[in-house]
Amino acid sequence: MRMGGHSGNPLSSGLRKANDETGDRTASAAADPGYSWHSSLALVPVAAALLFSALSWAEVCTGGCAEAHRYRLFGIPLPPLGVAFFSFCILVLLFRRRLARANAVLALLLFGALGSEIVFLWTQKFVIGEWCRLCVGIALSVATACVLLAGEHVPQVVRQISNQERNLAMRMHVRNSSLVLAAFVVGILLAAVGLGKHDAHAAVRSGRALSFGVPDGSSEVYVVTDWFCPPCRAAEPEIAKGVQIAMKQAKVVFVDYPGHQETLNFIPYNMSFMIREKETYLRIREAMLDLAQKTKEPTSEDVQEAVAPLGVKYVPLNYADVVAGTQYFNSVIQKYQVTRTPTVVVTDTKTRKTKTRKTETTVQESHVLETTPGDEIDRLGTMKISELQ
Repeated sequence: MRMGGHSGNPLSSGLRKANDETGDRTASAAADPGYSWHSSLALVPVAAALLFSALSWAEVCTGGCAEAHRYRLFGIPLPPLGVAFFSFCILVLLFRRRLARANAVLALLLFGALGSEIVFLWTQKFVIGEWCRLCVGIALSVATACVLLAGEHVPQVVRQISNQERNLAMRMHVRNSSLVLAAFVVGILLAAVGLGKHDAHAAVRSGRALSFGVPDGSSEVYVVTDWFCPPCRAAEPEIAKGVQIAMKQAKVVFVDYPGHQETLNFIPYNMSFMIREKETYLRIREAMLDLAQKTKEPTSEDVQEAVAPLGVKYVPLNYADVVAGTQYFNSVIQKYQVTRTPTVVVTDTKTRKTKTRKTETTVQESHVLETTPGDEIDRLGTMKISELQ
């Protein structure tokens, strides 16, 4: 009997094997970058990228940033997309010790983002021709995070090779590198295909940015008025009542008709409010009508003073948007042959039936309601559509 040894003792052999496995796991955890102190370093550049994205979303940068903000990735603005993306990356970083595949997911996300950032930088250099500092900061942050993440895996690869696991280590390294490279290429392709410049002027030219209510509905209501037309001013309260009902199920557009040349001075201000302040526009409209009685040539200060009690800040439109909006107004006036104000035009794009209410005296609330076509509007129960059917 071999009393001094334990190689033949099943219990001793099992304990030794368990101790060996525990030691291996401890050594693996010590060498695993996911458990080392420097694994948290990748959190710093990702957090910086999140901060830069938030600042970009807040539009604190000017110059090249303003032009970069006009670009979209598959129709999504880049700043909020960046905030969402880097917030998710931070969550993955925080839970990487608990989730088995967290490191792999993080690597694919960041290297895919690196590929996209290269396309964004190329666009700024060769298309925009001007650098956005925040965008460059985001790109550098992503590149730094990728370098740190790649550096974390070097000790693990070296350990595997030193433990005579060279073949297995090389196969795993090739597989992981291939996945990361694929994510990088996919990031480039997605950005190259999905990156496009948002044409804000097109939304104004089409009237979509100037519309209220249901922009995609078949029923459309055009209220054509002049800021210095006495009948328009007299009809305004009744028009306001009618359009509030029409807005629930129809597209409504207020069209400025410069029967009096002074109306041209109000169009840029009115257009800005129609685009930016839809929720309070009807109240703003009342304030602007009061201002029109005081001055024919309002300044930005006059306009701001008029709308300040409503908690509204006037933000000027650029000249291109004003021109596009004016062209849209003219197209509506010509299309429906409007020759005087106030005029209410109601049309149904499906049936192609149109009714125009023109008057030189007053427009009643019922004029807006009675002439609103379409089955959807008919369900309101107060609108007479028989004339259009």
